[in-house]
Amino acid sequence: MYLPESERVIYERNPLIQVACQLRFPPILKISRQEPVDFQDEIRFQYPLFESTQPQVPSEISQAIQKFGLPLLSDISYSFKSEDQIWHLCISKDSITLSTSAYERYEHFQKRFREAVELFERIYTPSFYTRVGLQYQDLIIRSKLGLENKQWSDLITEHIASELYNAKLSPSIQSIIKDLVLKTEQGQVHFKHGLVFVKQPDRSDDELAYLLDADFYTERKIERGENVWNILGKFNKSARNLFRWSITDTLHHAMRPQTLETTEI
Repeated sequence: MYLPESERVIYERNPLIQVACQLRFPPILKISRQEPVDFQDEIRFQYPLFESTQPQVPSEISQAIQKFGLPLLSDISYSFKSEDQIWHLCISKDSITLSTSAYERYEHFQKRFREAVELFERIYTPSFYTRVGLQYQDLIIRSKLGLENKQWSDLITEHIASELYNAKLSPSIQSIIKDLVLKTEQGQVHFKHGLVFVKQPDRSDDELAYLLDADFYTERKIERGENVWNILGKFNKSARNLFRWSITDTLHHAMRPQTLETTEI
């Protein structure tokens, strides 16, 4: 997939609603069997809120397993959140994930995740990684950008949503949902986008918005170390290019872009 290079910017009116990064690895059973005491002790000042979650097993299955004296398998996960609950770090027997609803720039996000991963590797020593993923979710809400009078064809490019450019069809469109998996230089991107309804606190009715959800990932054996961060850096750059390729100049300027240096991606 070829994407034209785009200038690196930070939007004053940031449309990002969530950014998440996940590393998967061969299962480490110790994580399911023991609470992560040492891990939590190292991060609890940054992520003081803790909870564990365990999927509910239907009672009939649970009874059948216990009847035969078999152990009840657990896929427990451990969740650590910042005090304001903006940052969320989660570990399970086969993954470590960091997500945030207040993303500013990649360097800050990568630094937080790298610190957590290096601590995790020191305590649990994963053999290698089987999946590396970086996901960006952008939600375009016209009322927040002063674009209530603009058509979606003024904001979203024709090459990703040609239906919006059809004069006979577009006035009738209530929903568009597109789900694509595309090859990239480093792996794939699962690109979901379309029109969705969102609730606004200052409005009595739901507002139509446009969601752009891009999950960049590779599923192959990746050794621990710098290669992981090189892949994520390239995903970050591709995500920037994909987003800019998907929106018009009108939307780009309405979000008030501020140019950044490109020495780091």
